[in-house]
Amino acid sequence: MENKILDVIDMSVEGEGIARENNLVYFIDGAVEGEKVEAEFIKQKDNLVWCKLVKVIEPSYRRADPPCPYFEKCGGCKIMHLNNETQALFKMLSLKRTIKKVTNLDVDILDTIQSPLDTRYRNSIQLKVDRNPDGNVDIGFYESRSHNLVSINDCLVCNEKNIDLIRILKEYLQTSRLNVQSVFASFWDDNLSILVQTDDGECEQELYDALIGAFNDVSLWCSKQYVASTLLNYKEARHFAGPERITINFDGFKIEVSPLDFIQANIEVAKILYNEIASKVGTNKVVLDLFSGIGITSLKFAQNNNYVCSIEQIRNSVESAKKLAIENGLQDKIIQHCGDCAEILPTLEFSETEKQNLVVFLDPPRKGAGKALIEALKNLNPNTIIYMSCNPTSLAKDVRDLLDTYKIESMQAYDMFPQTNNIESLTVLTKKDS
Repeated sequence: MENKILDVIDMSVEGEGIARENNLVYFIDGAVEGEKVEAEFIKQKDNLVWCKLVKVIEPSYRRADPPCPYFEKCGGCKIMHLNNETQALFKMLSLKRTIKKVTNLDVDILDTIQSPLDTRYRNSIQLKVDRNPDGNVDIGFYESRSHNLVSINDCLVCNEKNIDLIRILKEYLQTSRLNVQSVFASFWDDNLSILVQTDDGECEQELYDALIGAFNDVSLWCSKQYVASTLLNYKEARHFAGPERITINFDGFKIEVSPLDFIQANIEVAKILYNEIASKVGTNKVVLDLFSGIGITSLKFAQNNNYVCSIEQIRNSVESAKKLAIENGLQDKIIQHCGDCAEILPTLEFSETEKQNLVVFLDPPRKGAGKALIEALKNLNPNTIIYMSCNPTSLAKDVRDLLDTYKIESMQAYDMFPQTNNIESLTVLTKKDS
């Protein structure tokens, strides 16, 4: 198929430009609404055609010059070619359209809360490692929709210390027999918390020695690499060298973290978001904190003179939450439960007074809360449900299942991940009038 000259009239939730011609819908990576572009055919399914941007003939005022040399290859920063104002608008409209598509509701979405930083905002990074047949080592990210590795020396949305980490890993692995396949790392000031996943689950003291030369302190863990391995389904991870945990200060709380603990990647936006959530919860309430992780939100609620009942499935996170509550002097206001939220919630008992003052906060994984938990919430019947989401589609499905009992009080996007099409959001639902 020959290249096409197309007028871009819209943008998809994936950040692609959309054009229409002769009953065909074209999705063009890197194109911006309002532009005239030349596009190269990639593939077609039914009336949908995916294209590669060849040339911008008439650029949009919304276009930005991506500062990253890997932008057109790496699958991470899908909307770095949009200026900051347009990125915020894109995320608000994407959230609105997703909710409309699933629930058929036209929700007034509040303006996107933007990140104080649009680059260098991530405190964490996940790297893939590939040893070539010639012995050279590539470290980086996968291309969009593929397992082709893009070798990098720096990630512009990550803490600058990632440059040192990548350099050290490349230099070390070039001569080592250690078969590292994935790396999860978090940077805390000049300290490093890192999990390396290898083919046999082993590590080497020499790697720790190489890292400690560039960082003030290093908490090194290792585990075996598993298919589709992520930080949340690690297997048999073990502490290898350095302190087991790194102590950080999160919005006034003293917190000890390991590479196995989930902390929001953009700390500054997380602070804004958590403070907003705490404000919406208020004071003198009974708060049910679902998918509570290591307990940061529980600490925020308890600090505001609320009594908190938290539920989290990952046992290590629950143990961390208990320790955090004690270290911050809030253990008398927080009760932790370990297990599946949908299974534990129906077993909890609240007095009538507690039910009248009950607020539910949930921050589920990308797959959402699920029907079983939503049904349990409806049976519990709290006055207010506050839902933090990293996936508009799963959020929309869960909200749809609540709409027979609840109404949307407010919904807002937060730019937790500038330059990417990922959307964090906060939704407040309240009971409909009887």
